[in-house]
Amino acid sequence: MITKNFTHQLSFGIVGSGTAGLISALLLRKAFPMSEITVISSTEIGIVGVGEGSTEHWSEFMKNCDIDLEEMIIASNATHKYGIRYEGWTEKTPRYFHSVGGIDEIFGWGIHATYASMLENEKLFTNNTTSIGLVRNQIRVMGLHRSTNQFHFDTFKLNEYFTHLCFKRSIKFVEGKVSKVSQNSENGNIYSVSTEEGNIVEADFWLDASGFKRVLMNAIGNTKWNSFSKYLLSDSAIAFPTESDPSGQIRPYTRAMAMDSGWMWEIPTQERRGNGYVYCSDFITDEQAVKEAEEKSGYKITNPRSFKFDAGYLDETWKGNCAAVGLASSFVEPLEATSIGSTIQQIKMLIPYMAAYDSSYTKSQKHFNKSFSEVMRNILTMIRLHYYSDRQDTPFWKAMSDMPINHELQELLDLWSERPPTRSDVPHLHMELFMTPHLAHVAQGQNVFSTESATRVLDRLNIRKEAENAVAQMREERHNHELIDHAEALRKLSTIDGEW
Repeated sequence: MITKNFTHQLSFGIVGSGTAGLISALLLRKAFPMSEITVISSTEIGIVGVGEGSTEHWSEFMKNCDIDLEEMIIASNATHKYGIRYEGWTEKTPRYFHSVGGIDEIFGWGIHATYASMLENEKLFTNNTTSIGLVRNQIRVMGLHRSTNQFHFDTFKLNEYFTHLCFKRSIKFVEGKVSKVSQNSENGNIYSVSTEEGNIVEADFWLDASGFKRVLMNAIGNTKWNSFSKYLLSDSAIAFPTESDPSGQIRPYTRAMAMDSGWMWEIPTQERRGNGYVYCSDFITDEQAVKEAEEKSGYKITNPRSFKFDAGYLDETWKGNCAAVGLASSFVEPLEATSIGSTIQQIKMLIPYMAAYDSSYTKSQKHFNKSFSEVMRNILTMIRLHYYSDRQDTPFWKAMSDMPINHELQELLDLWSERPPTRSDVPHLHMELFMTPHLAHVAQGQNVFSTESATRVLDRLNIRKEAENAVAQMREERHNHELIDHAEALRKLSTIDGEW
């Protein structure tokens, strides 16, 4: 048998040097160490800079790309993120956390028995499974900065740090704005991109990381958008910084505070807090949104960044020899910090296809787009779940309660009205951002589950005692570990190694 030797290495071109473009470059460099990777970057365009939180996929991304944890924390002013605190989203549960701690499955029947036990006893999942440090602004001493797999960042500093890493890893940067996208007349593939400054970049495969501008996708006519506006009302946002908490403490979690016409985030970094108000323009003007955000935050807001959006994703995220990533491919309001996580998953999904890529292949493209569609539907299910609320006190919340529910979420709501959650409730392709435990923590906060069904399961399987013991062990573990003040731990790290 004769084995062919394919010596040609794919070359990659990336338009955009925001977080999505740089994450893509670093992952591609790790996967394809001999490939030429070029990033077309314009300092005039800048970055959106509103997404300052990660999902749990961040830790694996750093391992994949050999990124030093302590160096990243120092360089990006990162802080620990152990979860998200929801405030005012329901009358039933005015405050609750989405922070997945310990889970257990007694006897392997697939039932989350500890969740069933907590439901029966009307105990919140996070309050019984996650370290007490969460509400004390403290972090575990054991493992210290490795005790979480999520972080908050100063987006601009993170961008500088990733650019530094890209240079060290022989990723080429070309400064300039795209002026022309040249395509093959036979198949429509992109063979070069020209800049206003006169540079011409050629590549075998392209990534559009140009944000909402979608420079490459618009050029090749790939504009069909699958909108989530049928299920979600929010279409606008303002973002603004405020000073750190005057107490000097740093919360190890994101705050998501329900507002009259949407919700507001607060994300702590080491030197400031990032804030924003996501809202529906049908119910509030930009000026009114600023005023309400000032009242909520207690700060005077000057020159907030603002943008409009239509939540959803491109119908063909990959077309020809070009794939969109980050905001160019999809955007759903930043309620669960999905932008960075979905970018990481996109590139990881794309790499196996690229390893076998040939410009004549079409089945791979079709399969990838189908898989990414499922990732986005998973995100929609999670975000829409937050709005499954008993609030009726403002026009926005009343209108939101009348909005349709996507069929994936409706199936879960129907299922959970009859039994507690199991590990198989959410299809698992290993690329979805949210599994059953993530959805369950939010679902409990939004008052979705049936207590009666939890009792029935514990009785019929005769596992109440085992489940209660497991919950007790989790509660003990919640308290039984040494803690250190979050802000102090970060200061000590910077003192030890202040230069990255």
